[in-house]
Amino acid sequence: MKTDRSLSKIIKTACVFAGLIFGAGFASGQEHLTFFLRYGQMGIWGILLAGLVIALCGWAVLSICVHEKITDYKGFMRAVFGRKLGGVLDVVTGLFIFVIFAAMLAGAGALGQQALNLPFSAGAFVLAALSFGILMFDVRGIVEINTIITPILVAGALFLGVYAIINATEPTATVQTAQNTGLWGLSAVTYASYNMLTAVAVLSAIPTIVTNRKIARWGGLLGGGLIAIIGVIFVVALLLNLPIVQNAELPMLALGQSYSPVIAYGYTVLLFLAIFTTAATNAFALTNWLASRTKFTKMQIKIVISALGVTAAHLGFSTMVSYGYTTFGFLGIFVVVAVILRGAKLLFVKK
Repeated sequence: MKTDRSLSKIIKTACVFAGLIFGAGFASGQEHLTFFLRYGQMGIWGILLAGLVIALCGWAVLSICVHEKITDYKGFMRAVFGRKLGGVLDVVTGLFIFVIFAAMLAGAGALGQQALNLPFSAGAFVLAALSFGILMFDVRGIVEINTIITPILVAGALFLGVYAIINATEPTATVQTAQNTGLWGLSAVTYASYNMLTAVAVLSAIPTIVTNRKIARWGGLLGGGLIAIIGVIFVVALLLNLPIVQNAELPMLALGQSYSPVIAYGYTVLLFLAIFTTAATNAFALTNWLASRTKFTKMQIKIVISALGVTAAHLGFSTMVSYGYTTFGFLGIFVVVAVILRGAKLLFVKK
């Protein structure tokens, strides 16, 4: 019985973790286009490296929280980096959490435009309203939607990725057109780093699920492993169909639209679910972040960030991924290295 409860918590932890990464940028393929496809076949090694870094960092964050009995992000940053440096990095992460939330709203707006010919603002507003609704259930709502939706996302993403690989028309010529430079490793670490900046804020706030180091270890590694497997399939699928996707705002959706209306509409739903889980999760993290640092009530914060997010979303989805994510990714490299090194020390500490 105890083993069953531990397995359930491991799965829930992995789903929350993978759901954090599996947002609009990942599910749409825009992140893969930005960070991996420009390096040709080396981009496959890039996404594998990124998945490894994400898995190790997820394990480290959760293990540190269990060992230090940390229950919030502020406590985590102070434990790892000290009061002063932790305070600076805390502000940087708070800003990036908002950027991620606004990017998800932008992704919803772009999705509505590309798939349903809706006004951009309509898609952004609908997602903001749905995220607001989930926030009313606090951490329980975040855990439940990720536990339910993430397996659906994984299955749908695997289907389209494998289908695109099997049905690729000109694989050899397409792969050779991609640039192959030596910066794929840096790009991979940058990608992993910006993802973990926001993931840390959520992972450090779910102590009711991660109650021991076994759950921390396997929850982190399984979540990161899922991202690596799906990421490799996406990179290969996009490389083999580069002429179709290279100028698309939502590359994976463009692939689906090139096959059939049924696949296109199916992936539209899937993509919206991915955007939804990430938007709600980051809104949750941002609400808690602001509530612990201001005198505003959580309800006031939820209203304000929803309104500001819809406004900021008009900067555009691909613009946010290309510039905002990359900038914060470089800043996050330091955080990721420090967290993994701190987590590695726990390997020599008895339970």
